[in-house]
Amino acid sequence: MNSDETREKRAGHGSPSITRLLPSMVTMLGLCSGLTSIRYTFAGQWEPAVIFIVVAALIDGLDGRVARMLNSATNFGAQLDSFADFLSFGVAPAFLLYFWLLYSMRVVGWVLVMIFVVCMSIRLARFNVSLYDEDEKEDWRKCFFVGVPAPIGALLSLIPVMLTFYDGDMRWVSDKILNKNTVSAYLAFVAFLSVSNIPTISAKHHNIPRRWFYMLVTLLAVLMVLAITNPWVILPLMGVLYFVSIPIGSIYYAYISARSTAAKMSKTRKAVSGVETSKK
Repeated sequence: MNSDETREKRAGHGSPSITRLLPSMVTMLGLCSGLTSIRYTFAGQWEPAVIFIVVAALIDGLDGRVARMLNSATNFGAQLDSFADFLSFGVAPAFLLYFWLLYSMRVVGWVLVMIFVVCMSIRLARFNVSLYDEDEKEDWRKCFFVGVPAPIGALLSLIPVMLTFYDGDMRWVSDKILNKNTVSAYLAFVAFLSVSNIPTISAKHHNIPRRWFYMLVTLLAVLMVLAITNPWVILPLMGVLYFVSIPIGSIYYAYISARSTAAKMSKTRKAVSGVETSKK
């Protein structure tokens, strides 16, 4: 295969096949879910609007895995995924939050949602650039994201909306706390997290010990059942747990980084010592 053919294959310009198209079809399904959320937002139907963003987030976790399973990852698919993410996790939640509450702040509310969308676009652009350096990263660095990923950022931004769907005894909390000032400050905070350099834990490259595998599968199954039966309690709770994981991830990152640096320095000292010994 010559260099031109190789470039075409990587860019996704080769002969199409179902195997190569399937990941992009999954991505476009997520894009359609984000668009549908905007449609429900314009209709003032907040619950289905949130649901379709949640669905888009679930789909976003599938397309990359499908591409790797089928060995059909392409640059075209990566770029399409970013465009879909920008709409589903940048534009869709921004419109939802604006028409749900922030429109009452007029220009300030609109500026806030624009800042959120801009931060998400920066986040996605930075992620795209990092893909080219993925092979050069140390293995332990692949276990972390830089900042909060776009799908998680979108879901975190929607926690205030989700809390209003809950009809239990704690409904008064959302009624008292959720106002335009707290929601706007919270949205700005989530936007900051998305473009920050704070290391956050990624589950992609973590190896699960065999003794924990079945326990984790059982836990995930229980969590899925609870999320389906009572989503407006479980999803905000998962968001709170994610916030708690951020400082834990930062401490873990600093610990591994220090160990890696110490190991490199030790290796360098041994190499220098070996060279000096051979000269003698």
